[in-house]
Amino acid sequence: MSKPLHLRDLSLARIRSFCKRKLVGIVRPRAARVKNAQAPLPAARLAPHVTAALAERDARNAQARKRLRDPGRADWPPVYADPFPQLTAAVPEIDVADLSVAIMGGAVAHHGLLLVRGLLSPQQVADIRTVQDEIKATSLREQPDASGWYMPFKSGGQNEPALRNRAERLGGNWLTDSPLGFPRVLQHLEDAGVIEMISEHFQECPALSLQKSVLRTVQPNPTITGWHQDGSFLGDKVRALNVWIALSPCGGSFPASGLELIPRRCEDIFTIDPSLGREAISFDRVEEIKRECPAATPEFAAGDALIFDENLLHRTHLEPGLTEIRYALECWFFAPSHAPPRYTPFLVRLD
Repeated sequence: MSKPLHLRDLSLARIRSFCKRKLVGIVRPRAARVKNAQAPLPAARLAPHVTAALAERDARNAQARKRLRDPGRADWPPVYADPFPQLTAAVPEIDVADLSVAIMGGAVAHHGLLLVRGLLSPQQVADIRTVQDEIKATSLREQPDASGWYMPFKSGGQNEPALRNRAERLGGNWLTDSPLGFPRVLQHLEDAGVIEMISEHFQECPALSLQKSVLRTVQPNPTITGWHQDGSFLGDKVRALNVWIALSPCGGSFPASGLELIPRRCEDIFTIDPSLGREAISFDRVEEIKRECPAATPEFAAGDALIFDENLLHRTHLEPGLTEIRYALECWFFAPSHAPPRYTPFLVRLD
């Protein structure tokens, strides 16, 4: 029997070659694998609460689109003091009780990210996991959905069906594809103070997007994943913050995949390596950066959150030996005045 191949035994050249075949999250979706979309049911056959949820989702989209040409905050980027002046090449971390816009903004501006312990309570995590399971189960059915758990929003984008299929093949579901699940998750984020904090940071009511708000289910399969900065494809004018929340224990010493990241502020967007796809940074460049600032793989309890913007260099951390599925919620918040043009926005608070 041949000896199992371990990632640390691969040269960078072999990794690059391997990535062309196996890279997760940056390969182009194959149009032939796009499943047939569920046909919409007539409105008369829907329960009143489902009809109301669909109308609310449409209203969030319409109100967000009206704000796309607003001027936005004049003093951008905002200036924050460094709340961790003694910290170097490490992940800044606080308890949720200490979270404020000044600490969040200062940590992201000076260190690239902020780890918040206990952002969501165990009860909130359990409810979002219930939502996740409902969406996943309903999305796998062949018959049209009348329950309101999985009714994909049709923005009319040319690549939308393929992108949705890609996300679902990788274990995810777009949050806004669920008229019932979307507002339920939003309420938990509102109750946790997330929406108020980000509104203060942007100085406008934020929006989520169809394509960048995802309930993720990641299998424990060891795979080489690409290092990336979301700013490489969101655009240089975007104003964004990602709130990544673990819904199960993961990363660090846990047997479920977490995130691997460079714990420092990156002011520049690095050049993409075309041989690795449309989003990934070359492994050679990442190795150079890691010599200056070693990578970190934080450990997350369920309910812990990582907050960062489009400049953070990171990837999904999948190594041999993992045995557990990782569940997570990823919500990219955008200032509607400076939202990425190719993404479908939804205002998080209705007028």
